[in-house]
Amino acid sequence: MQVKFRIDFVPGCRALRRRGASRGLGILFSGLILVLAGGPAGAQAQAPPPAVAPISWTHFDVPPAPPFDDALRAQGKQVFQENCSSCHGVKGDGNGRCAPFMAPHPRDFTTSTFRFKTTPGGDMPTDEDLFRTISLGLHGTGMPPWRYLLSEQERWAAAAYVKAFAPGFAKGPTPQSVDLGPEPKAPDSKQVKQGAQLYVDAGCPKCHGGQGYGDGPSSETLKDAFGNPIQPRNFHKAAQFKRGHTLRDIALTIATGNNGTPMPSFGDALEPDQLWDLASFVLSLDERKLAGGGTKAAASTGDELGKPDVVIKLMERRWHFVPNVIHVKQGQIVRIEFQPTDNGLGVGHGFAIDGYDKSTFINGAMVQRPKSVTFLADKAGTFTFYCATQCSTGSLHPNMNGTLIVEPTAQKVAGGGA
Repeated sequence: MQVKFRIDFVPGCRALRRRGASRGLGILFSGLILVLAGGPAGAQAQAPPPAVAPISWTHFDVPPAPPFDDALRAQGKQVFQENCSSCHGVKGDGNGRCAPFMAPHPRDFTTSTFRFKTTPGGDMPTDEDLFRTISLGLHGTGMPPWRYLLSEQERWAAAAYVKAFAPGFAKGPTPQSVDLGPEPKAPDSKQVKQGAQLYVDAGCPKCHGGQGYGDGPSSETLKDAFGNPIQPRNFHKAAQFKRGHTLRDIALTIATGNNGTPMPSFGDALEPDQLWDLASFVLSLDERKLAGGGTKAAASTGDELGKPDVVIKLMERRWHFVPNVIHVKQGQIVRIEFQPTDNGLGVGHGFAIDGYDKSTFINGAMVQRPKSVTFLADKAGTFTFYCATQCSTGSLHPNMNGTLIVEPTAQKVAGGGA
């Protein structure tokens, strides 16, 4: 996503906060500042944070829903006005104040067109589907994970209110989720091979290309339900899948299709085991790699340096770096392995160190698409590291920075420094 806004546009895109101001809520998008508490200060590099579970739409456990009654919808109206209307519009038509600055465009609920759901084809999503999307947001879009900002009750209320915008919910039977059958423990070579043949038999290369790069013969002519050009997904870039990129996420997308796009539902055409086979083949194309990831200059410098003396597991949590204080020794070869837990404003997060310039530059690190850089800590002193993507504006994510302390060689570092 290209960010096409100025930071001084903030007042025009801030979410309404009338009665919700005491809770400190308000969505940051198109320049609106959102500062979340949290992020321990002063963590040592030798004690990396615990691993974070994959963020996956289909693996998210949905709690029991409260009754969708008038009281819940009334609460949902307040939640929506305070947090959602700046993008989706007060009428739910996707024409909020921030909408012109967003790519992709916010969802227009009034069309009853929903892409991310467990129901097939053009069927409406379930209440649980709406709750999932509100809770987790969507990769590569401006839709944030509201589970960090809104309570469970508030998210259910928002789901109840969103349904009021879409006339499709008042028609037809209650939406039913597709049955994928039991999930394989892990894709094996046989499943991948069978999936590769299904990929051809189902006509997938026509849009996604013979090698899955999204460059099939029809790729340049495809449009969505609103007449907008749409590019088929490049399966080699799995971290860009909006719903998620686990095996189950992919199998569900194949089964349900993406309503409002040329991607059809294959739930009726393929048996459950075939869905899993095809998903296994798509997943096998994923090119995510931990190595490299910085600029070409940084990557080549890291290759020349050889094996690192110290490896720093750096994470982003709620727009803070963890750890935010790193100790190393002068002369050490340092490798920074950076893993975000959200995608920022849809373009990922970055990493750079003032004083070490291009030798440490990383950009576009995303959820489950970590990036790394290796450099020589040849200058002693105290240096600031920061997000090198949109957060580098300072006022956007003011807490997304940290301190690198490079101790002189002659000085012993307490605790090992690594």
